[in-house]
Order: sequence, then structure tokens, then C-alpha cells
Amino acid sequence: MTEKTRVLLVDDDNRLLNAAKRILRKDLDLVTAEGGDEALRLLGEAGPFAVVVSDQNMPGMNGSVLLAEFAKKAPTTVRVMLTGNNDQQTAIAAVNEGRIFRFLNKPCEPSDLLAVITDASAQHRLLTAEKVLLQRTLSGSVKVLTDVLAMSNPDAFKRATLVHRWARKVGPAMGMDKPWEVDLASMLCTLGYVTLPEVVSAKYFTGAELTDEERILVDQAPANARDLIENIPRMSAIADAVYHCRKGYDGSGFPETDLKGPALPPIGRLLNTLLDLAEAMEGDLATLAQGLAHLKRNAARHDPKVIEVIASALADDAAFTNAPTATRLQAQPLLLRSGDVVASDIRNRDGACLLVAGSTLSEATIQRLRSISDLNQLAGPVDIWRNKLAA
Repeated sequence: MTEKTRVLLVDDDNRLLNAAKRILRKDLDLVTAEGGDEALRLLGEAGPFAVVVSDQNMPGMNGSVLLAEFAKKAPTTVRVMLTGNNDQQTAIAAVNEGRIFRFLNKPCEPSDLLAVITDASAQHRLLTAEKVLLQRTLSGSVKVLTDVLAMSNPDAFKRATLVHRWARKVGPAMGMDKPWEVDLASMLCTLGYVTLPEVVSAKYFTGAELTDEERILVDQAPANARDLIENIPRMSAIADAVYHCRKGYDGSGFPETDLKGPALPPIGRLLNTLLDLAEAMEGDLATLAQGLAHLKRNAARHDPKVIEVIASALADDAAFTNAPTATRLQAQPLLLRSGDVVASDIRNRDGACLLVAGSTLSEATIQRLRSISDLNQLAGPVDIWRNKLAA
């Protein structure tokens, strides 16, 4: 049996609502509200809805304002307006503020209302299908890029994995309203390092002193990452955040612009601090207190709010605690699982590093290790940490 379209009908006329329930309930999953405030409450408590139909002329919150709120809070809910007012200004306001799909004049025949809701429901299916497709496209594109990063620059991938884990804790604590952008930007923040010559990359990730020419190449890495990310549709905000991820709060660092302080992208400010912390962790820092002290010694480079949140959000992170959260074991490539963490560097028989300790295995990296093992080029079993829940 076909699932009924879930519709919210809003009108201050209780008689109209009761009549609509009697006539349309056999065709629709109909919920009614006697005004804008109740409609918004129902959106939070009983939503989502495929379609919302609202009268324009209601006391308190009118239809234009209500549908504008739906456009912000539930953008895939298709909005229809009922109005007995043929005034042009009402139509203009409704289109501009609420992005209305269709207008219906009152009084409206039930058959006409049902026909419009049917069209609106089809539009909702298109919108939700596009959203799912976009999410899958974005996540798939990012997965390809991170798999390339893992296989071409293990050190950069390890650092991105660490920053990504931290960002997923710190971002929400800072109230960032688009966690998916934090998620993707943190996984891609070291992507530009794949463009570095191997010798320069090795020096940078081991903390060796760089020549002036090598430092210029390293500083340009965020720009190279941005250029790669911008090729993915709707990733401009993420590309901008990554481009500014080494820009200090005081305006220092790359890129050399006048942008600084709150004018910098919020995700870029977050990544800048987490990358500095991750870089410091490659040295002798072993506790969060030491990491925070390092950040505070360079306080001008960091958004003070980020440092404040890190102090609480990362207190229980595995990088700063000795609590065992996984089981260490030796596994042949055939038995590796996505999500396993490399416990010690994986090398081939020639001694070349394939993945560094701390890297998280993906299906692509596991397949690569299996292929190398099939050629008898892998130096022994793989030393990994496996989450106890998955063991």
C-alpha cells in the first residue's frame, strides 16, 4: 500500500480544519494547526511534513511569516498558501519570504486542494531525492580524496584523521550549525600536502628545519587543497575553510591577506588551532595540559573560544589518556577491517612506509595492503588497534 503524504494544514478557522479532516483523511496523513505558533510546535514535535498548507490571513503570525519559518527550519517541506486576499503585495511577500510552491484562493474546492497537494508531494520527493544524492555524492567524493591521501601521503592522512576526530568533538561544543561541513573540512585539511615533493613532506611531518623555498611550498598547501576541493559542487564553504586553515587569528600565516579575527571562516579558525595542536603532538607533548600550554604560548594565532572549548571537549580523548579503548593485535591483510587503527608503521619489504602509526584503515587502504601482500611485498602481519566493540 502506498504511504500517504504527510501534510500540515494551518488555518485559524476550526470549522475549515474539521471539514478538511473529514474529506481528505482517506487520501492524506493530515495534521492540523490553528495558527502559526501551533504549526511550529508541531513541526518540532510531529514533523517532518512533506507539505505545509497555510492560510495567509491569521491573527498573530500570518502565512507569509510562518512559511518563511518553514523555509528556514524545514527547507524540503513544500509550502502552499491559501488566501482570500488577491492583493499583489501579499503574493510578492509570500514568494520572497516563504518561497511558495503554489497559491490557492479561498474558498477552495477539496478536489483542487488535493490536486495541488499531490503536485507538492511530487516536488517534495524530488527535493529529498536531490538532497540524498548530494549527500552521497559529497561523501563519496571526499572518500575518494581521503583514500588518495592515505595511499600517497601517510603522514598527512594520519594528521587529518587525528584532526577529524578532534573536530567532531570540538565543533558541536562551539555551536557550529553545519556539522557536516566541519566533518568534511577536517578530513580534507591536509589534502594539499599530496602536492609536496616527498623529501619536503618527510621533513615537514618530522619537524625538521625547512629551507625558505621548502617553507613556501608547505605554506602553499592549503591553496592547493582548495583548488582540488572547489571542483566538487557545493563545496565552496569547505574549500574556503581549508584555504584559511593555517591563517592565524592575528592575521599571521597563509594566505597573506588582511583577513583576521572573527572575519576568518569559523571552521578555518577551528582547524588552525587543531592542526597546531596535532603538530605539537608529534613532538614530546603527551598530555592535554601540555598541548594547551603550547597553544597559549602562541595565543595570538588562535581564537580564544577554540582554546577554551578544547580544554573540556578533548579531556577524554584517546590522545591524552591511557585508558585502553581497543585491543592490539597482529592481523594478516585478509582479516583487516575498516576502522582498524595502525599501531605501528606498515612497511613493504624494501622498507618504504605504506601507512604510519595512527592511521585509520579504510576499504581502499585495506585492498591496497592485500594487493601488496599478494605480491609477497608486505613485511609481515599488520600491527593494529581494534575497537573492543568491533573485536
